[in-house]
Amino acid sequence: MDTAHRPELDHETCRRARLARDPRFDGEFFLAVRTTGIYCRPICPARPPAEKNVSYYRLASQAAGAGYRPCLRCRPESAPGSPAWEGTATTVDRALNLIRAGALDSGSLADLAARLGIGERYLRKLFEQELGVSPQAVALNQRLLFAKKLLAETDMPITDIGFAAGFGSVRRFNSALQEHFRLTPTQLRGRGRRPDTASTITLQLQYRPPYDWAGVIDFFAHHEIAGVEQVTGQTYRRQFTCDRQPAWLEVTPVKSRPALALTVSLPDHRQLRTIVQRVRRMFDLDANPEVIHQSLTASPELCPLLKRSPGSRSPGHWSLYEAAVRAIVGQQVSTVAARSICSRFAAACSENYLVFPRAAALAALEDSAFPMPGRRRDTLKALCTAFSDCEETLTLEALAEFKGVGPWTVAMAAIRGAGHPDVFPLGDLGLVKAWEALGGNGKTLKHDCEPWSPWRSYAANLLWRSLS
Repeated sequence: MDTAHRPELDHETCRRARLARDPRFDGEFFLAVRTTGIYCRPICPARPPAEKNVSYYRLASQAAGAGYRPCLRCRPESAPGSPAWEGTATTVDRALNLIRAGALDSGSLADLAARLGIGERYLRKLFEQELGVSPQAVALNQRLLFAKKLLAETDMPITDIGFAAGFGSVRRFNSALQEHFRLTPTQLRGRGRRPDTASTITLQLQYRPPYDWAGVIDFFAHHEIAGVEQVTGQTYRRQFTCDRQPAWLEVTPVKSRPALALTVSLPDHRQLRTIVQRVRRMFDLDANPEVIHQSLTASPELCPLLKRSPGSRSPGHWSLYEAAVRAIVGQQVSTVAARSICSRFAAACSENYLVFPRAAALAALEDSAFPMPGRRRDTLKALCTAFSDCEETLTLEALAEFKGVGPWTVAMAAIRGAGHPDVFPLGDLGLVKAWEALGGNGKTLKHDCEPWSPWRSYAANLLWRSLS
């Protein structure tokens, strides 16, 4: 692989950004200080070190791999993610996403390579070329930073934190903290933590401002599935299952801080990191609004929408499977009708606890339980039969192979379920209507949307938002 195609850090830009503590660069690079052995975010409040003692890294795991410890003041684990700086290789990007979701906590490197469709040795080679660190080093750094976040923000027992962060034993957890942070779990405990009840945990999920919270919460209210989801004022609540046991979460904005508060109740804390990653994707917390804004302002038609909704995001659903089901149900019907059908499915498939129906439960329903045309019902049942008890293995490529699934359905699943930033569902009547309301020509929208790449999903969300 040609490593010349990787995005390189410009040291002069990094120097100016960290001296100015420019928040737009938070998460896009990290600085390590040789004299202290610590790495920081560019917004760190500590006294700026001399440039001769500073090294710059694109990823926190690269700084950790070079032997540096995370700063206890700026807390690098709280920096928003920056996919654009994580290498251009699609395979490496997919691998990083899977590692963040805990792929190496519950499986081996060989399992991860198999999911990516490549060999284990080649995966190691890609990581070395693209990032300069191994997949295991990235996974370990993710576990350590998540454990540090839990220690600082919650009152969870230390043993539970170790398992929640993905460590297989308390002994391994303690030794990893000592080795990488040179501190014990007790010493890493934060002061002024928000007390958690015995059954709930509250964390703050940071993002880059601005953030169009009004647009995001409006999206969830408009797509709310009765009984499964609930939007009340400034709060989004959802019921789900964790290891087939009831669980729930709530998301609210944090006053005076660029963060959302996630409160979650889980029967097994080992699933916490996976839930956090799901919520970050659903609320699109890793987007860089400054870069997106600069790109889309080139379109005069979009400028008024960008001013009306600063920090516009591309929110999504719980999973690719859920997004696929919603998209199939929503073919040629309104959003209100689609969510009503999904609510009926949830009631029909759930017993005492309403959750979004699993594939096996949907596939087992009688044909009469599907208030839709027969072909659409057959498509939905075929999908659910094929992915019964293995919903997490669904891919966009597999979805596209089903009879009755066209480009619009795949595009909607890509935006809402996979968080793809550059998808524009051509033929969507809402997009055509919104574009024409701005003075555009619906017949030329396919050509008109091309300059919006690589942020066409955000342009689509701006257009949908303009209709409300």
